[in-house]
Amino acid sequence: MRQMQGAAKKASVDAIYRQGRPDVLRLGTASRGEKGGSSPSRGRGVSIVEVDINWFSCPICFRLLSPPVFQCKRGHLACGGCRAGNCRKCKGGGKRFLARNMVVEDIISVSKFKCPHIGCHEFFSYPDLLAHRDGCHLAPCFCAEPGCNFEAPPPRLFIHLDVEHSWPAYRFTYGKDNWITWPLSKQRRLLLAVEDDCVFVLVVGALGAVTAVSVVCVRKVGGSSQPRYTAVLGASGPPLPGGAAGRTITSPMETVTSSDRPGEVAVDKLPCVLAVPSTYLMAGVDGASKEVSLMIQIKKIP
Repeated sequence: MRQMQGAAKKASVDAIYRQGRPDVLRLGTASRGEKGGSSPSRGRGVSIVEVDINWFSCPICFRLLSPPVFQCKRGHLACGGCRAGNCRKCKGGGKRFLARNMVVEDIISVSKFKCPHIGCHEFFSYPDLLAHRDGCHLAPCFCAEPGCNFEAPPPRLFIHLDVEHSWPAYRFTYGKDNWITWPLSKQRRLLLAVEDDCVFVLVVGALGAVTAVSVVCVRKVGGSSQPRYTAVLGASGPPLPGGAAGRTITSPMETVTSSDRPGEVAVDKLPCVLAVPSTYLMAGVDGASKEVSLMIQIKKIP
């Protein structure tokens, strides 16, 4: 497991923010066989126009318009959920939204909407956008350190917690045993996947007479399109008196828990932990503190 350093750490996650705009709608027909999640084809016979997505936002609830779309007598639009209200754009008293606007509905049905989360460059049809948005790996998460209101996509939050709150940070590789020597004075440690910049938090804390260890994925909770993660946690202890070799214990996790507030993660509240006996703890460098040799293996299940 490699510790991250300075500017290289920041550059490794900054690249995802260099392209695209979060406020873009692409108008045009999708090519045959195209599904949500890919960029619209620019092939022969397909016309693509990018416009400000605010043109297709309901002026009452400020959400994206979705069929059925209604309009007042002066042509101002509203979504179906807001049609019972009065138009706020009409002067001299609001007009009611009584007529369907089939043209706008048709435009929406053939349009691709950009994911609103900063750093995500995918376009989706409207129904697919709703399914993707909550499960997007770049949906903002929250610091939740005392007195800190910072929120950002997980890769940015990773940098914030490391730089502003001095959380130790490491890169790891999926499917491999990653070993780390952990001082028990540190309760949390950040992990960043080499392959896709997904962020995890390794947490340690006292649980009765043992030291409990677990891992949490930092992401918005509840997205149906999110990948699942499994993990194996392990600890290596010194040999017993008279023993020739060290000892190792492991604990599998069939599903890694997710949290969008890593600063609030407490190991005693997690459903699955590795219980490390006190005999596995070693003296720290200063001779007074304790540390433990931990192994973490995380697998991504699409």
